[in-house]
Amino acid sequence: MAEKHPKPNFPLLEVEHFSFGFEEQALLKDLSFTLQKEAFTLVGGASGSGKSTLALCLNGLYPEAVEGWKQGSIRFRGKEAEEFEKGSLSQKIGVVFQDPESQFCMMKVEDELAFVLENQKVPSSAMEKKIDSVLEEIGMTAHKHDVIHELSGGQKQKIALASILLMQPELLVLDEPTANLDPVSSVEFIELVNSVQRERQCRVLIIEHQPDDWFPLLERVLLLGRNGSILADGSPYDIYRSKQMLFEEGIHIPLFMQPPETLVEKQNPDCREEILKVKGLAFFRGEKTILSDVDFQLNKGEFVAFAGENGAGKSTLLQLLARLIQPQKGHIVFDGKPLNDWGEGALRQKSGYVFQNPEHQFITDSVDEELSFGMLMNEKTDVKTRVELLLKKFHLKEHQHANPFSLSGGQKRRLSVAAMLDDTPDILFFDEPTFGQDAGTTEELMKMVTALQREGTTIIFVTHDMELVDRYCGRVLVLSGSRLAFNGEPEKLWGRQELLKQARLRLPFRKREEKAYGIVD
Repeated sequence: MAEKHPKPNFPLLEVEHFSFGFEEQALLKDLSFTLQKEAFTLVGGASGSGKSTLALCLNGLYPEAVEGWKQGSIRFRGKEAEEFEKGSLSQKIGVVFQDPESQFCMMKVEDELAFVLENQKVPSSAMEKKIDSVLEEIGMTAHKHDVIHELSGGQKQKIALASILLMQPELLVLDEPTANLDPVSSVEFIELVNSVQRERQCRVLIIEHQPDDWFPLLERVLLLGRNGSILADGSPYDIYRSKQMLFEEGIHIPLFMQPPETLVEKQNPDCREEILKVKGLAFFRGEKTILSDVDFQLNKGEFVAFAGENGAGKSTLLQLLARLIQPQKGHIVFDGKPLNDWGEGALRQKSGYVFQNPEHQFITDSVDEELSFGMLMNEKTDVKTRVELLLKKFHLKEHQHANPFSLSGGQKRRLSVAAMLDDTPDILFFDEPTFGQDAGTTEELMKMVTALQREGTTIIFVTHDMELVDRYCGRVLVLSGSRLAFNGEPEKLWGRQELLKQARLRLPFRKREEKAYGIVD
């Protein structure tokens, strides 16, 4: 039996033969590891391997908040997780989630931070000093009185971090904290976490698909296999040298450890037939201008990316093109006819839309029903065969009877994409389609998308992933300051340093390497 007051020389965290699951399905299997001296540890693994579930188990939210089962033990400073008072373990092991808004309870920054302190029973007289101190620590002093939902993605993530830091955690768990951030905000957040760790001497556990930007900080990497068990545990260099194993498991290898990559031969269609024309497009939200005087045209069979910093209007533009929302000014012509003249059924047959949040498009109670819904609506034949093929292609076969809302983040994303890829529409809109995906499913998705492009489908991606833009896209449109700041080939964008800085974009790894070796200016 664990001591009520453990000695200070106990390891920070001990996980011993720990398993967790729902009903008969085990999500985590027989995990055993100890955290003690490593400042930064990365937990990686394929989508659906249980990484986020592990985070929720570590800080006591699981199984208490769900109808799950567990075996084995988790000890913090020698004390069993069950022995902590309700809510107290989550103060010692603080978790920052992918979506910062899922953690917020109040409207304004100051009120959100005060709410955290109230729950800790901090006297009102001491609150302001603590709030000012943590805002200074994260570089957000000027935003103390701001409305949270008006902040950028990077700023919201900093406030989520501040909320956790107010609880003085000894272990900070970050669950894909940069997944929704633009490239520069992502780097800034990592630099902030590094500064916080050095100042507070806490331990940091990072759950992440893409290890590249975190790699210089890492002392240890722990990988989970697809079955929820530990696949590998060791130093970053040793782990990522096992390239064949990582490839088979669909795990991202740091770019600098990969062989030089040959760019995919981009499909630049000979067809100059116009599919979309946008003229004078403007969109306002209240008094805020989101888009202003946007003009461009796209041709059939192009692969185009919309890029820009958080809040630049990329997703808004995508929704306007798909007629999910209406502009206040301007015109959109789709396939030779004003967009608003298309009947709803005809428009949806000619176009497909994959949302940034997959849950926004789920309408049935099971994965296979979700895949078959559109087929049945369009009176397709061989529905069962088509569904089986998609289940296999997107690694969803074992989840075919599961409720879509019960899937992992990566599995939800795969389902949302699969539901749009059965047919060959004229145009496909994707809002961050590779978010939360492991290397294997990302590669599979891109093969399918490029195959559709070869068949003549126009592909439009909203993305923060400059590697994807560099490798696949024939054209990139950059939004900045509510306007279209660039419209051209990615290779030309990489030479526009001032624009990249203004739009908070980074060069892809290939161009950074060329620059480092003096190959480009």
